[in-house]
Amino acid sequence: MDAAVFGLIVADLIASPMDLRKPPPRGGLQFLKTIELTTGGNVSNAGIAMAKLGAKVAAAGAVGKDVLGAAVIDRLKQAGVDTSCVLADARAQTSATVVAVEPGGERCFFHVPGATTLLDADAFRRCFDLFKRCAWVQIGYFGLLPALTPQLPSLLAELKRVAPATRIALDTVNPPGEWELLEPILPHLQLFAPSRSEAAALSGEDDPPAMVAFFRRQMKSGLIGIKLDSDGCYLDDGAGAVACTAYRIDVVDTTGAGDTWFDALLVAVQQKMPLEQAGRFANRAAADCCTALGASAGVKSFEQTLARV
Repeated sequence: MDAAVFGLIVADLIASPMDLRKPPPRGGLQFLKTIELTTGGNVSNAGIAMAKLGAKVAAAGAVGKDVLGAAVIDRLKQAGVDTSCVLADARAQTSATVVAVEPGGERCFFHVPGATTLLDADAFRRCFDLFKRCAWVQIGYFGLLPALTPQLPSLLAELKRVAPATRIALDTVNPPGEWELLEPILPHLQLFAPSRSEAAALSGEDDPPAMVAFFRRQMKSGLIGIKLDSDGCYLDDGAGAVACTAYRIDVVDTTGAGDTWFDALLVAVQQKMPLEQAGRFANRAAADCCTALGASAGVKSFEQTLARV
């Protein structure tokens, strides 16, 4: 197995276009172009994107025993994602988000954490047998796993003892968790790639090389990236650094673009691409993601993506 993705499994209700600056009058009605139920959260976004890019990937996390949970599991299976470690739990509803897509493609979120709050050290350990069979384990989002995050340093050390060949990637969310919680996690990672705003909040720096230098104090080896939105990305593997420009597109919906970028980068690393090619591959996949409604619909195959890098 190329990767397992552990963390948020979310049912997304995407409403577009929803101009929150011009809401209907109180009690009024406003027509939209589309309202669609899709998958969301790093597990779904990353897992489906990686599967479309040709990786063998498994989902790991929790959903409620409800219609939303059943729908999300079905979507994951249809995409070719292994769901054997998706835990259905009656104690909470499936995590769900209303995604309001504004004209122009930007979006904001209204979220119910639901079953995500059940993800703790025990839930993580229940997935060890899966993790041992994977080249990578991606965990996310840092900042939205309150029951798990304080235990991650010891859990990752434990996982390393039983699965020494498995590499760890950590995904973040805006705003991220506290630096004091991230600091002891970083030495266990082989891939860390926050967005520019997340990196600035964590490091206090505003320049990508300075951000990387700040994180390198704890993460001595591995790949550190900074997602720079429309400016592309900055990557540093410890031996060298590159800045890769973004691809210009007509944006339909940016939902899932950050997750797609992260996991396209992981696919590129797994394929042993040179650093600049890996960054351009991730940028291409993220750009494609933005050309269709939803978190994964615009993502192309590995061959189609690589051919346009």
